[in-house]
Amino acid sequence: MEAIQEVREAIQRYGVPTWVAYVGSPTRNLVPKETMRELQASAKISEGWSRQFDGQLIFGRTAADAIQDILGWAKKHLFEMVTVKQVAEACDVSEGAARRTMNKRPDVFRKYGREFEIRDDQADRKAEKK
Repeated sequence: MEAIQEVREAIQRYGVPTWVAYVGSPTRNLVPKETMRELQASAKISEGWSRQFDGQLIFGRTAADAIQDILGWAKKHLFEMVTVKQVAEACDVSEGAARRTMNKRPDVFRKYGREFEIRDDQADRKAEKK
C-alpha cells in the first residue's frame, strides 16, 4: 500500500511520464498493473510533453502544434501584411515551418511579393457570393 501511495503522489506531482524519474523501479514493480493503468489514465501530462491523436506521448511540440499556433495567431491579425519572419517570431516557430504553413494555406495567407496578407476565408466566400 505504501508503494501505491508513493506512485500516486509522484504521478500527481510530476505528471505522466516524468513521474518515473522520481520513483524507483523496485517501488514501481510493487504496484499492480491494473492500478498503475488507472493512476496513469487520470494523470496530467508532464510539462513539455503532449499527447498525439493516437494516444502516444511525445516530448516537445509537433508540426501540428506549430500549424495550429500560426493559424490561431492569424485569426487575431486579420487583414495585416506580414512577413514569414514576423509570423515565425510571433508564433515561436522556425521560419521554414512558418513559410510552409503560409504557402499551404492560400485561403488564409495571400502572397504579395515577400509579404503575405492575412485573409478571412469565410468573409472572402461571402463576398464572392454577392
